[in-house]
Amino acid sequence: ILAIGDVIVGIDIGSSKVSLVVGKVNNFNQVELLHSTNKKCSGIKKAKIIDEDEIARAIAETIDETEREANIRRNSAYLTIPGKYVTIVQNSVRKEIKDKSAGVSLKDVTSALMQVKDIDIPDGNVIIDIVTDKFILEDGRHVEDPVGNLVSSFSINAQVVLGDKSYIKQLYNIFRKIDLDIDGIIPVTLAERNL
Repeated sequence: ILAIGDVIVGIDIGSSKVSLVVGKVNNFNQVELLHSTNKKCSGIKKAKIIDEDEIARAIAETIDETEREANIRRNSAYLTIPGKYVTIVQNSVRKEIKDKSAGVSLKDVTSALMQVKDIDIPDGNVIIDIVTDKFILEDGRHVEDPVGNLVSSFSINAQVVLGDKSYIKQLYNIFRKIDLDIDGIIPVTLAERNL
């Protein structure tokens, strides 16, 4: 979860270039663009990684340029993943609350999210994210965060985002080469939807 003032870095490995953007969370909880740059890269062809070293070099160059021009130092970034390597599975879970008088707890929400993840994962895939659509209280109200509500149950509708395991392994290899951590992997389709 991002807080006001947090600086985030996003990297997109495109078909002919690597793009990097830096944003900062403002007082309205929106991300303001601070810096963007890109470098040509021949390490990917038709969304397929063909040269990890070439991609690592291009990412390192965008980071060096950002550190020089924007005076921002980061050792981690969010990374996009092309849609062809992503499968999204809809799942819903109903969670009963043990102590109605205490209200919905963070533990209840965490438990519900763990239940949402409990799906049959096809071979060669791995869960990369859970995107909650909404929480629905037993009285039908839709809430962003059910914690503290005095109800005996709530439901969660979510998208379980699966990624191609071998492609993700390549991404981690690339980031390891330049000593950069991955904060999260975001499908291009979800990233575009939130612009």
